[in-house]
Amino acid sequence: MEWFNWVMLGIWALIFVVTLIIELSTADLTTIWFCLGSLVALLCAAIPLNPAIQVFIFIGVSVILLFATKPLTKKMMNRDIIRTNADKIVGMIGVVTKTIFPNEIGEIKVDNNDWRAICNEGVTVEVGDKILVSAVSGNKAVVTKVNKSSDIEII
Repeated sequence: MEWFNWVMLGIWALIFVVTLIIELSTADLTTIWFCLGSLVALLCAAIPLNPAIQVFIFIGVSVILLFATKPLTKKMMNRDIIRTNADKIVGMIGVVTKTIFPNEIGEIKVDNNDWRAICNEGVTVEVGDKILVSAVSGNKAVVTKVNKSSDIEII
């Protein structure tokens, strides 16, 4: 029966290592409870306790830790994104007020506000050209040149 204790030690050690690797390779808390439960079961196997008791302890510790830490992990994982209203201009059409050269910052007017802007298309966008704001990066609008043949009106 002693060989069976070594097998149980190996099984709990394997479960511990696998769940630890999964936990360390993800950004979320996914297997931490099972990792700790298998560690406690590993200690119980070293005593040695009956394998049925080891499994019961593994499940019990994992479930208790899951429910005990759920509010804490939920609070840590659900951090609110603070909106600054800068993203409201995404999708709006504006006009260039200072020429935007490739890889350089120009200026646009959108929603009656002036913005620093860049165009990642590698083209020069001249003063008076219409642009579409595709994103906001820091304090700059990322824009795309609107085709002159389109019937878009700036409001």
